[in-house]
Amino acid sequence: MRNALLLGGGGSRGAIEAGFYKALFEMGAPVDMIFGTSVGALNGAFIAAGFAPEQLEAIWNQLEEERLFRRDWSFLWKWGRADGLYQADGLIDFLKSTLPVKRFEQLKVPLVVTATDLTTSEPVYLDSGELLPALLASAAMPPYLPPVAHQGRHLVDGGFVANVPIGEAIARGAQCVLAMLCHCAGELIQVPRGFLEVQGRALRIALEQKFRHDLEHYKDKARMIVLEPCFDFPLAMLKIQQTSLLIEQGYQFAKTELLRRMPDHFQDHPGGE
Repeated sequence: MRNALLLGGGGSRGAIEAGFYKALFEMGAPVDMIFGTSVGALNGAFIAAGFAPEQLEAIWNQLEEERLFRRDWSFLWKWGRADGLYQADGLIDFLKSTLPVKRFEQLKVPLVVTATDLTTSEPVYLDSGELLPALLASAAMPPYLPPVAHQGRHLVDGGFVANVPIGEAIARGAQCVLAMLCHCAGELIQVPRGFLEVQGRALRIALEQKFRHDLEHYKDKARMIVLEPCFDFPLAMLKIQQTSLLIEQGYQFAKTELLRRMPDHFQDHPGGE
């Protein structure tokens, strides 16, 4: 059975995906292909490059100490013509110094990165060529980060069209979809405060509707192991914090749920108890 690991967006909450990967690794679940969106694309790139769970955890702990984004003060005089509120200089430098490969073709596991074309509104699935601009494009969330020009397109965060690209994974041969969300539906009952929270909530509603539709539409096309943890997530999406706690919570939740939902896969493996 060809397993596809789907890693969606969630900003600083993406640390729980490192815990999910650790549980999968310990239980011996093979990963044949990886699909990453936004912060999930960053996690996916490190996993596809061959990083072990402890190495990915170390990356997240290092991120907590880094200043990844700087405010772009030009928006004060550009106003509506500004491309974003922040520049990703720190993130670019960090990825250049820590990613051991520069091109998709150098990865050990096939990786597909999701972005959104601002001109056509279509999903763009990047799987060849330069890796860094694809990762930056997938994580370019308006109004925070500016669009990225890549392969003749103007691209932004892939979460707008396919935060968890189940359909694309199945189209590429996935028979089992493995995913853990960086949010839970229960959060939607909280009243948002301020225009950024309201904007974020509107996006979350759209993502939630698309995800639920895809899950129902494709449920008979592949085995779906999609986990939905509900933790006390950090509110700040761009500020990396509480990484060790999130990783451990993600790991414990994933291990428990995987053993419950996939006992036939793990029962004979030393990691399954």
